[in-house]
Amino acid sequence: MAHTPEKHNISSFTNPLETFPGLTIEDLNKYLPAIRTVEDIKMNLDNMSEGMFLTKCLDGLKQLPDESIDLIIADPPKDNWDTSIEISQSATLQEYYQWNHSWLCEAYRVLKNTGSLYIFSPWEYSGMYHGLLHNVFIIQSRIIWRNYLSNNENDTWLNETSDIWFATKTNEFLFKQHPVGVNTIKKLNDDFLESNLWLDIPKIVDEGGRYPQPLFSKIIESSSFNLNWILDPFMRVGDVGVACKKSGRRFIGFETNKDQMLLSMKRVDKT
Repeated sequence: MAHTPEKHNISSFTNPLETFPGLTIEDLNKYLPAIRTVEDIKMNLDNMSEGMFLTKCLDGLKQLPDESIDLIIADPPKDNWDTSIEISQSATLQEYYQWNHSWLCEAYRVLKNTGSLYIFSPWEYSGMYHGLLHNVFIIQSRIIWRNYLSNNENDTWLNETSDIWFATKTNEFLFKQHPVGVNTIKKLNDDFLESNLWLDIPKIVDEGGRYPQPLFSKIIESSSFNLNWILDPFMRVGDVGVACKKSGRRFIGFETNKDQMLLSMKRVDKT
């Protein structure tokens, strides 16, 4: 009896030559072998190293030493925030709140006493982050920036703004290249202070990027020094990493999506 070849459902396979937007076959050959995961995060205070890692935020944070990071810039996902949850399952708001609380507690642990945290938030979740941060950090300001890319799903007011919550671990922190604290805050000149209403963020986004680079540059220049350690726990396409490389900061990033991880590696490498 002749052997009948097994038939495969071709539609269940993706085109092996099809790549993520912004990546070529040459990019895949170059960066795929260089991907590092959570098992590769081996650091202590005397042996920190830059790197981008394919890992969940919480898993990556748990591998970092206490008080090792100077600045955290985070844009937490609204959807598929925990890849251990099946796509068919819908997480409740309470589960989402608890997840955010968990990674924020780890962020508090790894942040230096003089460090800062900036969280990007759409207006729908801004109140939640205010409450979460108030329980763990010291809230310094809520920045409102003109986000031309913000989605408008309503039939009423055009939504063109997003929030960035600025919080610190203590009241002794770094700001605008100066140490700010209980002994200096009242001595700052008016010229030193700046509005938390950012209407000057341009529309232009770098190729492959998600947000305009000046947005990250403004945060980095305000809350870090040269060679400081900056963490992005939700890296996506590497905007923070690109800004860090341009400004001479040291960068650590976490991402769960392999395609976005590869694009981040490429963009930071080419900066």
